[in-house]
Amino acid sequence: MLKPCLALASLLIGLLADAGGASGGTLYRNQSITVGGLVRTFDLFVPSGLDADPVPLVLLLHGHGGDADQMTGFDGSTAPFRVWMDLAERDTFLVAYPDGVISPDENTGWNDCRADAQTNPSTDDVAFLGALVDQIALAFPIEPTRIHAAGVSNGGFMTLRLAAENPTRYTSVAAVISSLPAVPECPAPTSPVSVLFMNGTADPLMPWAGGVVHSPRRGTVISTPDSVRLLAEVIGTDPVPLVEDLPDLNPRDRSTVRRFTFDGGAQGTRVVLYAVLGGGHTTPSRAEQYHWLWELIVGPQNHDIESADAIWAFFEGL
Repeated sequence: MLKPCLALASLLIGLLADAGGASGGTLYRNQSITVGGLVRTFDLFVPSGLDADPVPLVLLLHGHGGDADQMTGFDGSTAPFRVWMDLAERDTFLVAYPDGVISPDENTGWNDCRADAQTNPSTDDVAFLGALVDQIALAFPIEPTRIHAAGVSNGGFMTLRLAAENPTRYTSVAAVISSLPAVPECPAPTSPVSVLFMNGTADPLMPWAGGVVHSPRRGTVISTPDSVRLLAEVIGTDPVPLVEDLPDLNPRDRSTVRRFTFDGGAQGTRVVLYAVLGGGHTTPSRAEQYHWLWELIVGPQNHDIESADAIWAFFEGL
């Protein structure tokens, strides 16, 4: 562990307040910073092999109604995003699990780019996440060209806002069960950012073909294929993707995965789509599998791929 930085971390973000072990490294829970007059909270995973060499930082954003404890599985939930801590320990990088704020529907959420989503809060979450990155970088050796963000559902929508409004900060983003808004309040990215989508074709809440997200209060989106094509055009990738059908390792999960890779974007950027054929409003995982009763509500979860592995490979391959 990098002792001088850890001492600074305890001063800046109270890093020694509530630590729990995970994957050989340490998950520091219930940390806080104040941004825009609001106290914002997050968890931070620090791998055991950290030294003075700069390392990547990955922000992982929960969905509407979730929180950091849900993402890490600390509340007992099935948690595909918990796998990121194993990857961070193996490959030596930092993982932050920020919390959204209470929204008009009394659930925690993010102020993403859906202008017609009445359930989104009004907070400046782009500023919060930028300030969080700055604070972590003061305490730990972060490589500024290897800062990434991934999120699920509302958190995935929020990563797309980061790509649009702060494209020079984030090398790449990943949006799981999310797509571009039909009524946006964000501009198109002004600098090229690599983007990964991972969406289910049978999602009952976030429609693959576009339309209303679960209820009119949650706003509307364009289709997943249109979202991919639009961003591929923005960054100037090859118009024809490489298409690969991934092995069906679990025939019982009622889904398969087809990957579309649009290479050749400006400054080495790319757009990738993991189309989960038959998949629902779920994060694919082999290690963290949802209960079948939950799948009755949100649709099938794919077990052919580990979403964390796929997204991390995308981040590292740029």
